[in-house]
Amino acid sequence: MPEQIDKKYLKWIKKFPLKPIRSEKENEFAGVVCDELLDNYDFLNEAEKDYLEVLSTLVEEFETKWDDEEKTTPRSLLLYLMEVNNLTQTDLIPEFGSSSRASEYFSGKRDLSMAQIQKLSKRFSLSPSAFIPK
Repeated sequence: MPEQIDKKYLKWIKKFPLKPIRSEKENEFAGVVCDELLDNYDFLNEAEKDYLEVLSTLVEEFETKWDDEEKTTPRSLLLYLMEVNNLTQTDLIPEFGSSSRASEYFSGKRDLSMAQIQKLSKRFSLSPSAFIPK
């Protein structure tokens, strides 16, 4: 690599090292760096374009991870847990208190109470926050 390419590439690496993005703050800054690169895309050398490609992938991975978690609702989580554990609504009557309460929850007419959340989290060994709507 010519010396000039190394210096340009290193400038970006110093600004935002290529590593997994672990926070919203890091993601926002990575987005700013991507925007800067895109604004000057026609003038980037190959190393800078490679850097942009990798950084864009890291941003996409971070955002996809959080999008997927936000799309998971307590109801969809519980349905999934029932499926993988081969359970029916009847099996969860102890956690819901009655079959009518379970039916109301699964039909979307009722949310989980704190007592139900605690019982479900204990049964499935999950944090209560998994059953609290985002």
